[in-house]
Amino acid sequence: MRVSPIRSAPVLIALVLLLTACTSDAPSDRDVLISLTDEVIVPAYQTVARDVAQLDQDVKALCDAPSDTSLEDARRSWRRARASWMRSEAVWFGPVMERRSISLLDWSPTDAEGIDRLLAEARPITADEVRDALAANQRGFGAIERLLFSGGALADLSQSAYYCAYLGALTAATRQEADAILSEWVDGTDHRPPYQDYFTDRANSALVSSAAVAQVVRTQVFLIRVMVDMRLASVLGLRGDGPDLSAVPGDAADSGLQDLRQEVLGMQAVYEGSGQDAIGVSALVLPLSEETDLRLRQQFDAAIAAIDGVEAPLRIAVVERPVQVRGVYDRLSDVQRTISVEVVSLLGVSVGFSDTDGDSLR
Repeated sequence: MRVSPIRSAPVLIALVLLLTACTSDAPSDRDVLISLTDEVIVPAYQTVARDVAQLDQDVKALCDAPSDTSLEDARRSWRRARASWMRSEAVWFGPVMERRSISLLDWSPTDAEGIDRLLAEARPITADEVRDALAANQRGFGAIERLLFSGGALADLSQSAYYCAYLGALTAATRQEADAILSEWVDGTDHRPPYQDYFTDRANSALVSSAAVAQVVRTQVFLIRVMVDMRLASVLGLRGDGPDLSAVPGDAADSGLQDLRQEVLGMQAVYEGSGQDAIGVSALVLPLSEETDLRLRQQFDAAIAAIDGVEAPLRIAVVERPVQVRGVYDRLSDVQRTISVEVVSLLGVSVGFSDTDGDSLR
């Protein structure tokens, strides 16, 4: 029997209302973006700016009065600032990419010979020269690490004003860039509103929410690819050309494992949210697949536990405890498969080479 369209209309309306009521509590793309921006992204860059400012301050104190204590203070500040920067890698999009900040702050590997040549020239170096004239691998966290953590750092600091001039210029330039990234997120520029408003559709001219979510997800895909396929696979010799310890970023500070840990924590915050009421990408995945959401949460925890279980610096562990390092590789590979295959598919995100090419290769 044919049903009259007029009589069936109330039924259809009731069904629509019922479906709307069932889905009204599900967060929208915009809800997730606002929470991520306010609770994860902006706080991450605020922490970077704060910690880099402390590093700059402690380096000034070190140069004013070199001592074991002031050197240790500066080294501790470097580790803290480095950790904050690496955790922010999960949100390296927007201003940090547009400004090409990675080329100023974190290019790897560091040019040790070039840095030594600059020191041998015995001439003052300014923050402007660091920014405008030095090669990317002669500045940023890597160059600061080389100067702070070398075995003869204290003697060099005490005997050479040029050593301190270079070190101070490096931290000043790093501080300026960290401040500039944060400023573009929260204050904007002459040509654009604060990026936090542009990114969350809170400005008159804004990024489409679905495109912003895709940008967040693609960043996670690329980051985990770098960690697994480029860095750890090279370190373990899984790319067919033998172990390559140069794939471990860093120098005498031996921050390779800490770098990995902070990167995973940053990705976990993007996925799960940070804070009691914060939501992350998980809020979009969960309604589509509870199984995928739970598995990825467990995989993040397992990856962090594997990193924490490595009993030596990464460059030593890969030689003396390769099974532990392989465990880290395996756990991060689990995370990679879930994000790159399941999350991408569930959210309908397209990931191509052009989406993931750029400065983050370091």
